[in-house]
Amino acid sequence: MGKGNVGVAGAYEGLFYIDNEDFHVYRRNDDLDDWPETRLMRDLDYAELTGDGWLFDEEGTANEEDDVLECFKDDFCRRFPSFQRTEPDTWIRNGAYGNLCRQVILENGLFYVCVEDNEWSLAVELIQKEEMWGDVWMENLQKRLYQKYLDGMKTSLLKRLPGIGTYKGAWTSGRITNPPVLA
Repeated sequence: MGKGNVGVAGAYEGLFYIDNEDFHVYRRNDDLDDWPETRLMRDLDYAELTGDGWLFDEEGTANEEDDVLECFKDDFCRRFPSFQRTEPDTWIRNGAYGNLCRQVILENGLFYVCVEDNEWSLAVELIQKEEMWGDVWMENLQKRLYQKYLDGMKTSLLKRLPGIGTYKGAWTSGRITNPPVLA
């Protein structure tokens, strides 16, 4: 489950967590095979993860993370055409004087959508843009739209993932899962 150590501070901000087990890829430790078997972390039990039969696959993990984020961006931008993709290396600070730890993946005139490493998960955040002098018009629009955008983020993430983590408070989190599909 997503660890709750990454959070947002703005009045009209929110986030969801993508658990590492949903995009970390492991490959079978078989040097003789050109195409070793791969599995997601969630599909391996504790003995398999701690044994020497499976190795963490950095390239496979990077590819899976990219695919999850691409699916999210495609679906979210289809829902909300005002959001545009950003340049690949666009970063913003976590707070006014914080580190440049939030990678911006989408933006519109009011918000950024960022990803941030959370050790046990990847946080997908909706972050308010701020005018230099704190214009009231911008905050009023953000107040009206942020819940709609958060709901869209949740729906877009759940289209690709079996579940996502939610922020519940200091060091606590929850989980939203897709409803079971009836045959």
